[in-house]
Amino acid sequence: MDIDLLGEALDAYVPEIMRHYGTPGLSVAVGVGTEVALARAYGLADLATGRPMTVDTVGPTGSDCKTYTGVAAMQLVERGLIGLDDPVEEHFPVVNPYGERPITLRDLLTHRSGLGVNMGNWARVPPAPLEEHLRRVFEAGRSDAYGGTVAPFWVGPVGARYTYSNVGIAVVGRLVELLDPEGATLSERVRRHVFRPLGMESTVLPRAQHPDFVPAELLARRSTGYATLSGCTFTLPELYPGDYPAGSALSTPSDHARFVLALLNGGGGVLDPGTAEQMITAQASGGTLAGPSQDHSVGLVFNVFGGEHPYIGHGGEYLWGWSHFTRGWTEDRVALVISANQYDLGDLGLSDRPSHAAARLVAEIVTAWVHGADPRPRRDPAAARSYLAGLLIGDRLTTRLGIAAPPAPEEVTRIAESAVVALPWDAEAFRQGVGEVRMTADPLRDNVETMRREVPAHELELLKRQLGLPGLVSR
Repeated sequence: MDIDLLGEALDAYVPEIMRHYGTPGLSVAVGVGTEVALARAYGLADLATGRPMTVDTVGPTGSDCKTYTGVAAMQLVERGLIGLDDPVEEHFPVVNPYGERPITLRDLLTHRSGLGVNMGNWARVPPAPLEEHLRRVFEAGRSDAYGGTVAPFWVGPVGARYTYSNVGIAVVGRLVELLDPEGATLSERVRRHVFRPLGMESTVLPRAQHPDFVPAELLARRSTGYATLSGCTFTLPELYPGDYPAGSALSTPSDHARFVLALLNGGGGVLDPGTAEQMITAQASGGTLAGPSQDHSVGLVFNVFGGEHPYIGHGGEYLWGWSHFTRGWTEDRVALVISANQYDLGDLGLSDRPSHAAARLVAEIVTAWVHGADPRPRRDPAAARSYLAGLLIGDRLTTRLGIAAPPAPEEVTRIAESAVVALPWDAEAFRQGVGEVRMTADPLRDNVETMRREVPAHELELLKRQLGLPGLVSR
């Protein structure tokens, strides 16, 4: 795999992706083996000043920092200070009211404690110390989302199902503080025993991303976050998550890629090889009492995916202005981290989140490269878009309606030259696309095969969205 080919592909595609989604700035790092092999940055870190996004620009990781908290907890497991299957109530008073059995550290790290979904307990001021914050949360006993009116605080017995919980990871953070032999806070623990050994000099996990808790030099390098809707960009007031072990870190993609590579390579000195393997290996399914599935399971904090090129993943969002995306291919030993200073407000909490839209398309490019394909575009963006539009027009005028005769060349020329389009256009590529469509014994299958042959899957994902066809039929 030639990393230069991937760099060329990113330089060609990423600006197009950002224009489509209105993403102000985006930074990406790819680690291969044990080193960060590629780092790129595009767009602006701050729209008002024109400050460019660089590979050293710092951005919030959002929920991707749960993995830092998980590693800190597993370091204490390695030292025998707590067992994965020990009841946590021996150290912190958290008891599931549905009973059946006590909550364990494993339950918290696999999101199967019975705690319900919550937003992170955000506020407009930095939170109280973790012990005080969690005492208030458990005394209130309700989710913060819409004042507790849409989701229960407890959803069922321990181990009954996967339910993603920020509060659960905050409890893990407090356990780390209670059991740390040095008496350190979680922030100090991960600085000393995770970030420093891995050379993550631009990464912190503070109580709040605020001058009282983050070095001034690091805050000065942070990008400005933007909340977006189609055609709109907002800079919203600063917010701080009370469940900070679940979402308050700052990092660069290169730093976070080093962290992921450490886990892919036996712990990188911060965990024993067996422990690192345990974190990135399926421990439970994603929502039922059944065992782990090949396609999607949960490890310790990480999501685990199967297939020919198995990978781990996570993601993060920091309200309301940043998104973070992580993927690590376990057998290929490749790590991908993407940071963008954008949070799309169309996000309703679905897994295919609008706030991650640009990152998901960038990830498709890197995935193609990991799978051994040349990810570089076969045509320039205008030609690729015009060619796909031609395929679709050819289908609409012939095979979809069962009409065997193709449109006359002069008709195709007239359509191409009279088209009114908002994006750069290539009339010749459009004509070529129309001409590719033929009535055959199985025209739908053959049209789809033509599309797949001529337009790489990672490019098709962008083109479909540019042409307003996210649900384009495939067969």
